[in-house]
Amino acid sequence: MASIQGARLQSPGAELTVLRALLSKDKVVSGTMLGLVDESYFYDDESLEVFHSIKSKLTEDGEAPSYNTVIRDPELSKAARDHLKTSQATVTTAKEAREAARALNLYRQRRMLYEATATAHKAFQNPKLGGETLKEVVLSLQQSLVDLQARKSTSKSFVHAGTKSNTKDYVHDILFGNRSDDLIKTGLQGFDDIAGGWLRGALVTVGSTSGGGKSTVTMAVGMKQAEMGYKVLMVPLEMTKVEMLMRMMANASGVNLTKIVKQDLTEEEKEMITRKFRRWERRVEKAGGVFHIFEPEEDMTIEEIMSATSTYEVDIKIIDYATLLKGADGEDQWRALGKIARYCKVHAKSTNCVVVLIVQIDESGKIRYSRAMNEHSSYSWVWVATAENKQDGVMTIEQPKSRFSESKPFTIRIIYATMRVEDVRFDDEERSDAGGLDGGEGRKTQKAKSNTDGKVKPMENLVADIS
Repeated sequence: MASIQGARLQSPGAELTVLRALLSKDKVVSGTMLGLVDESYFYDDESLEVFHSIKSKLTEDGEAPSYNTVIRDPELSKAARDHLKTSQATVTTAKEAREAARALNLYRQRRMLYEATATAHKAFQNPKLGGETLKEVVLSLQQSLVDLQARKSTSKSFVHAGTKSNTKDYVHDILFGNRSDDLIKTGLQGFDDIAGGWLRGALVTVGSTSGGGKSTVTMAVGMKQAEMGYKVLMVPLEMTKVEMLMRMMANASGVNLTKIVKQDLTEEEKEMITRKFRRWERRVEKAGGVFHIFEPEEDMTIEEIMSATSTYEVDIKIIDYATLLKGADGEDQWRALGKIARYCKVHAKSTNCVVVLIVQIDESGKIRYSRAMNEHSSYSWVWVATAENKQDGVMTIEQPKSRFSESKPFTIRIIYATMRVEDVRFDDEERSDAGGLDGGEGRKTQKAKSNTDGKVKPMENLVADIS
């Protein structure tokens, strides 16, 4: 099936250009291409074999294999390796990657149109075409036309109830299948007891007032999740990799972050921090988890960040934070942030992960600059940090949005000095005294119980300005 009446249905050169883009060491280039194409783009068996090989290495290691590694791969057939050797063009920018994918998609669409018309032509050879047979042909043509207009195959995107139903397996899986992995626990019992965790495909917005501990909470939750075996990726837009690691070391060791930053440590403390951090890493490794840190070298849009990190197949992506993204400022900031939230939601759904977007809130507990961000959220955690409630770190987390569970508040303790987060439990008769979003007077008389030390005490040497 090379052509029909002069219309070319395949282009080995266009396929090879796309494959070379997937081999780019620039994560934005390889990630952009990986997000644009699927196996329906390739006609040559050799191209398809190379595509599957590169994709498996990209998603397993998060790094594109080198050209030389692929052509020497003994698991690839000789024909596939020789096919890749004939490639000439290289792709160096995300724009070129999108253009190459667009060019190859033209041939993909031609093949789909040809196959759809061939199916219709064959059906008309049956003089008794009608009834159920006609319905099947119509459904097949409908699916072909949808796929033709989409960038990727959409056959798995539809559920049909009633005529030509395909709901049987879905219903059985919902009721009887093991769907425990659909919910990603946070490690915060107060929330997990309410919601079971975060549902895959969700956008989670986490917001607090300035210095309230947004980054601390999300990092601490991410570390708990990595220890449970999940793959976590955090993108700090106002911190370096080293600064993030110092925070993680404080969390793992329980040593005051300021001492680590100032290097005000004895030799014994240095050894203890190293030992406890390595112990945490071993627990993560044993569980099969990982905690990636991606520090962009320049300002990036949300699309560029998702492309650059798409080579890592992760369960949770944490973006810290929304207003620092390229394109998130200007006169129409509210509109830009709404688009960012929408993009994150779509990305989470398409990659079956959870995207956590850190935001700022005002003193009333509402997300600054964009109401649309809350509307796109599946879950929203917000709290107002005051000078008073920072003293003991006890925060009541309100849930203005909880699409899959009750919007009940829950309580945590943020230990600012060591970047840790703990559950806090209240006796029933004391819940009404716990205070709400405004950190009211009731907080003075609460008798909260930490999940570790049995009580909440004011802390000395708080690093209160760390967010």
